[in-house]
Amino acid sequence: MRLGRSADREPGHVPSTAEMFGTIARRTLVGYLVLAVGGSAIAATTAGTSAVWGVLLGVGIAGAAMGLTVVVMMFTEKRPGVNDMAAMLGSYLAKMVILFVVFVGLRGSDFFDRSALLLGFVAAIIISLAVDLWTIARTRA
Repeated sequence: MRLGRSADREPGHVPSTAEMFGTIARRTLVGYLVLAVGGSAIAATTAGTSAVWGVLLGVGIAGAAMGLTVVVMMFTEKRPGVNDMAAMLGSYLAKMVILFVVFVGLRGSDFFDRSALLLGFVAAIIISLAVDLWTIARTRA
């Protein structure tokens, strides 16, 4: 059963947390794909190939970081609260370390536009947060 399609749901159906996380993952992936294609098209026409690489890197890095959160939430959904919080905290710490290493590693590279990377990264995070908020609000309504 897919969340978000009211025709597929029975009246009074309350989706499980696993269904909600699956819906968030699918919608976020679609948003990232649209952002990657649209952002790359805009970057190619306005700033060239380096901007395309910047947008794709930004969306990819943010997508991996936000995707890790969704995966951990899906994995810990049925676990006790203490384990859930420990896993989330550990994943956030791991995410910060990985992001630091990735950005330090990219610091010396010149094949991408830094402004485009920032725009792609921020846009992907905004898409992820908007999808989370919209899906949770509609699920709980």
